[in-house]
Amino acid sequence: MRVANPALMVEQEIQLLRLLRLHGPLTRRRLSDLTGYSVSQIRQLTQDLLGHGLVIEDGMAPAETPGRPSQMWTLAPDACLAVGLDVGGHFTRVITLDAVGHVLYRHTLPTPTSNNGSELLAFLKEQAQTALDSLGKQRSLVRGVGVAFSGFIDNRSGYSIAAPNIAAGSNLPLQSYLEGVLRLPVIIEDSTRAMTLAEMRYGGDQTAENFLCVNVGAGIGMGIVVNGQLYRGGEGFAGEIGHIPVQPYGDLCHCGRQGCLETLASGRAIASRARMMLEQRVPSKLHELTAGVPGRATTEMVTLAAQAGDQLAIDLLNQAGLWLGIALATAINLLSPQKIILTGGVMRHNHLLLAAVQDAAERYALPHAPRPLPISLSRFDNEVGALGAATLILDAEFDSGFARRLTEN
Repeated sequence: MRVANPALMVEQEIQLLRLLRLHGPLTRRRLSDLTGYSVSQIRQLTQDLLGHGLVIEDGMAPAETPGRPSQMWTLAPDACLAVGLDVGGHFTRVITLDAVGHVLYRHTLPTPTSNNGSELLAFLKEQAQTALDSLGKQRSLVRGVGVAFSGFIDNRSGYSIAAPNIAAGSNLPLQSYLEGVLRLPVIIEDSTRAMTLAEMRYGGDQTAENFLCVNVGAGIGMGIVVNGQLYRGGEGFAGEIGHIPVQPYGDLCHCGRQGCLETLASGRAIASRARMMLEQRVPSKLHELTAGVPGRATTEMVTLAAQAGDQLAIDLLNQAGLWLGIALATAINLLSPQKIILTGGVMRHNHLLLAAVQDAAERYALPHAPRPLPISLSRFDNEVGALGAATLILDAEFDSGFARRLTEN
């Protein structure tokens, strides 16, 4: 039975849901300790949430003092579901998450290379629709679709302003189109910020409230977390570390400027320099890996050759690591993060490149920055962008969706 102030009860219930999301299964006593509410209040709140299908009983906790074990409570996995798409230049990854972050569906396929924007939009619709259809009767539990898109995104309208790494990815009304055809809320986010969100919610260290997540792939992006919140900046473009000019009059970047970090340390830059060296017949295991065709050289090949001790490949990684480390030292001096997480296809499991980055950052960061600098590789695989995209929807549900649903009931 509800209390005299239903709005207050809803507010209290949302607080419990957020605690269960953050901490996992908890006893009523522990919920009482965390909220300051009496155990009898917690009992009423959990029973009401149970009736709405938002929490479930989850086993018994051992008794801390003589007496009976205590009932554990946790979020109901089907309290809400979310679909996430991560759209990159080469691959699009799709997942569906339940309320506690379990993956219910996953699929990876090549991103279309056509220069037709309408075809790309239709492709995204088809992939989201397939994920929804895979849920059967549970489809009604989906609260929205999140899309991580590798480009410059207007967060207010969900419009892709520019996406140099995705064919036909520029000037696309992503949010309005997908909401129209899917009949669900859609949230569009820059892919690096989506990855950063996944690190926030599911990463190993949940104590850091100020950190950076740097995505090194075809380009380079950075997610910024300040006081536990994603920082987007006034126009939503904060974190474009890949377009910091580090080499005056250097190579032309796809953004139209010269000497950007991306022209020196991105996957595209590493592969380009490898091809140039091979064309000059510099001795390297890469000749074998490319079957004598320099144009076939990829960053993955460079990493494999470096791991095998190839000197050219090692030099290429060290050169990229130097520039990236200098940029991270600048970010450390500016923002004093508690940690920096390196993610993306170029960095994944790339301990050689990590070592080069750490070495350069150590040399160029201010002496009073804590040593060793907290720079590490992400523990997530290549689904991290899609995971973050789906989490955009879960976050929205915990921010306001559950409150609306409880109020309506």
